[in-house]
Amino acid sequence: MTKKMSVLPFYLLLLLITFFLLFQVSTSEYHSISAVIILVAALAMNYLSTSKNFILILTIIFSVGFLMTLYSDTDIRSQVYLIGEYTVLAAALIIMWLLFSEVKKMTTEMTALRIKADKLEKYIGSSNLLTQSEFANRIKFISTGTQRRGEENYYVLFKVDPLEKTKEAMNFLVVQTLLKTVRSDFDLVTKLTDNSYLVFLQNAKREGCLKVIERVFESLRTELTVIQIPVQYEIFNQETGSDYYENNRDGEV
Repeated sequence: MTKKMSVLPFYLLLLLITFFLLFQVSTSEYHSISAVIILVAALAMNYLSTSKNFILILTIIFSVGFLMTLYSDTDIRSQVYLIGEYTVLAAALIIMWLLFSEVKKMTTEMTALRIKADKLEKYIGSSNLLTQSEFANRIKFISTGTQRRGEENYYVLFKVDPLEKTKEAMNFLVVQTLLKTVRSDFDLVTKLTDNSYLVFLQNAKREGCLKVIERVFESLRTELTVIQIPVQYEIFNQETGSDYYENNRDGEV
């Protein structure tokens, strides 16, 4: 990545030099034509792939060369100017193609690195909520052991439905309550794409899930003055909970 970053200024310098030379060697009547060709090529290259950009500049170069042959004068002086202008314009287009090619490669690599970093990240923001990828990885590891020992695992889903003006504060309170209530060394908590919270309870029974839910609501009641706490819950066994998680995760592997 660092090597490619050092190449970009070099291409930019070459491009500026060719632009300067182009408008020095070209006659005033061709200035606007060259400017339009470069502008159209730059706009197109921004949206097309590298391979299509290469075909584009070849098409432009050959087309411009053919048109110059048709409309040029026969005297040697005008021919020399046109050849010089054509050569510099072709060089500018090729350098633009190289520049856009490097930029697109860097963009692709940065996107891939960002995705990789998100997968390696364990927690969401500054909270102790697990990222969805980390949540899935830990469940996979835990389930291998619990299945071998014949233990059951359960999921509990918590959906928060507060007023819009209290939404942020309510979500923060629910997250803190869940993290405080579950067993930190055994249970896992993550946030799904529908803004609900999924808790994985290791080696638990349905009765144990109900006790966790009861403790969550007891803790919320000490913090809230409302009669009806705007939180709904649902209990899933491991198979159903795993299916729900897969249907409501962010879709990244």
